[in-house]
Amino acid sequence: MKKTIKSFLCLALSGVFLLSGCEKKVNSDLSVISVSNVPETTSVTAFPALSCGVRIEKAPDKIVSLSPAVTEIICELGFKDKLVGISDYCDFPSGLNAEKVGSTENPNIDAIVKLKPDIVFTLSELSEREAYTLGQSSITVLTAEPPKNMEGYSALYREISTMFYGRESVEGEKGTEKSVQIGSDARLALENAATNVKLDSFVYVTEKFTIAGTDTFESAVLSLSGTNICGEKGYVSADKLKSAPKFIIADNTLSNDELAKDETLNEFINGGAEVRFVNAAAFERPTARTADVFKELSSNNATVSDNKSSQ
Repeated sequence: MKKTIKSFLCLALSGVFLLSGCEKKVNSDLSVISVSNVPETTSVTAFPALSCGVRIEKAPDKIVSLSPAVTEIICELGFKDKLVGISDYCDFPSGLNAEKVGSTENPNIDAIVKLKPDIVFTLSELSEREAYTLGQSSITVLTAEPPKNMEGYSALYREISTMFYGRESVEGEKGTEKSVQIGSDARLALENAATNVKLDSFVYVTEKFTIAGTDTFESAVLSLSGTNICGEKGYVSADKLKSAPKFIIADNTLSNDELAKDETLNEFINGGAEVRFVNAAAFERPTARTADVFKELSSNNATVSDNKSSQ
């Protein structure tokens, strides 16, 4: 199983070559990672187990996902048939046989309760009242941390796969190592995708025109191919930068003209910094498709023109 998962992850995230140009969209035709040998039942798994710090007694038969990233990863692992409800923002993969139930910010609790899922999985805390209502209906809520680094990316895969395979120990019972391996393989596949893209030094400009600091997921992903010169934490203005990067990587909802309006960034561009645009969805949805950012960078044209276009 370990080899099967690893080979599929690598296959889905390979094909990165030289640095140049961009696309507006993350590739919508990218195959969802599937694990062909995943059994229909989970009777051989180790339970009870811990996921997101919560004890679960058995693998779920029905799941509601309030996160597009969680939905995609569940499908990558081959368990899409377990999804009975998904958020309004879950649009990949297409054709899921699941009801739309709002979002973490505005979940349709009545609809979720009617679906009778075993687990609701989210990347953002539900309100105390919403969590209480679900708990009263014997629905377990699992809340994972959105990743800010590679360890967090691996952990997200591990926590989600724990639902199906169990892991580590609960009250002295040794759990399966499958979820640990899945987390490691997901991280390795993303690292492999970055291998042939060389950014040297870079900064990443978000849609809000802020620079991603060292503790952001954007920085963690791009740092697989180079060094983020923004030594600040969080998201800061460009005038906080103390040196010029070789590359300016920007959200592709921005344009060259907009970047040039910023005095600091314009100075970098005039000094020879190369501008590259990527789709921020690669960072907003930490899944196997995050590797698309390296595909975009590897296909960039030598001269990048105005990237302003509709989503």
